[in-house]
Amino acid sequence: MMRPLPRLVGPPLRLASPRAAFSATPLARRGSAADARTAASDAIVRLVAAGGPGLEADLDRLDPALSDGLVCTTLRALTDRGVPAARFFAWASLRRGFTPSAHAHNLLVENAGRLADYLAMSRVLALMSARRLSLTERAFAFLAPSGSSRGSRVEDAARAVLRTLDDVGGPCRASGVFSLVKALASIGEFDAAASVIEETARTARYYNVLVAAKCKAGDFVGAREVFDEMRKSGCDPDANTWNYLLGCLLKNGRLAEACGLVESMERTKLGEIPNSLTYEILAYHACKAGRMDSAMQILDQMFLANLTPRITMHTAFIKGYFYTGRIEDAMKYVSDMSTRDRHSVNRNYSLFAKLLRKSGRVVDAGRVLYELMEKGLRPDHSAYVKVAKDLHKMGRGDLAAELKSLFQRFSVQSDLGR
Repeated sequence: MMRPLPRLVGPPLRLASPRAAFSATPLARRGSAADARTAASDAIVRLVAAGGPGLEADLDRLDPALSDGLVCTTLRALTDRGVPAARFFAWASLRRGFTPSAHAHNLLVENAGRLADYLAMSRVLALMSARRLSLTERAFAFLAPSGSSRGSRVEDAARAVLRTLDDVGGPCRASGVFSLVKALASIGEFDAAASVIEETARTARYYNVLVAAKCKAGDFVGAREVFDEMRKSGCDPDANTWNYLLGCLLKNGRLAEACGLVESMERTKLGEIPNSLTYEILAYHACKAGRMDSAMQILDQMFLANLTPRITMHTAFIKGYFYTGRIEDAMKYVSDMSTRDRHSVNRNYSLFAKLLRKSGRVVDAGRVLYELMEKGLRPDHSAYVKVAKDLHKMGRGDLAAELKSLFQRFSVQSDLGR
């Protein structure tokens, strides 16, 4: 159990009364920089839309202070207006002191796609491959459907993109296919996404995008259909596939089916299934439901399987105990984990101290940090500072000083190690 601070026993805590602590100095206007960028972008868009052989000379005379923010804002505006952005991008790329970001390149791909200019797209893709830049979903945002012919239009566009990726090849093809599948799944175009998978590679990584999207929408039946299609096509579901399904069932309160799924996972006899994330999903939902004893059984199973919990799992336990009023159990959990999972000790103690401080139990928060530092471990700096300040506010500067004397040892050790 915890060891008390030498003089930490005192009367029940009374929360400090609110104080007017805001500076009377007026805040600086925050919109001025954004306004200037918008004005510069508008001026560039007008010049590019007008076009003409002297565009580059006109941009030179305008001489905007290029930044990634300005270039990206301009690219988005040109795309919205249906104006080709290639000449502006080429001009910006040659400006001294400026290099377009990966995001800007993806916006240029989107611009070409919105205009259905796949020749221009191929040039950008070749440039990205040469520069080792990856494609993201943003590059294919132009696929978002509109109108009654959405399905056929999107599938046609997806095929055109895939042909362009195949023609260009290079490093960006792999990221391009994956991002294309993600972009299609995110807008509900699952048939088009499945068609891309069929034409490229039936891998778990691609199929998992569809499973994740359907699970996110709460469509377990649809996710299970993708799961079954994976198996039929000779692609074995991996741990991520199973975990998406498990999380979907638990999120929607289908506990009996979730238990059945876990049993199926265990029957796969694959070493990585179930994995640490499987246990975390189960424990998280048990904690969320206030079933802390069940969650602890899951954690024990995890340790028996020689799997190490992530910090998010410890967070779920500490908050689960705390918010159900089981403060002593939360402290016992933090203490027990200091021997069972030593990598999490600092964060667990610091989180518990933060929760105690926010609930008004500042002295107890100080006691937790004191115990951590007595173990020779440094607490989260923000947790220490906030607890120390609150102790001062409530007139317990003596306790804040004790914490400070321990915390300063870490600064001394750091200086000696230089």
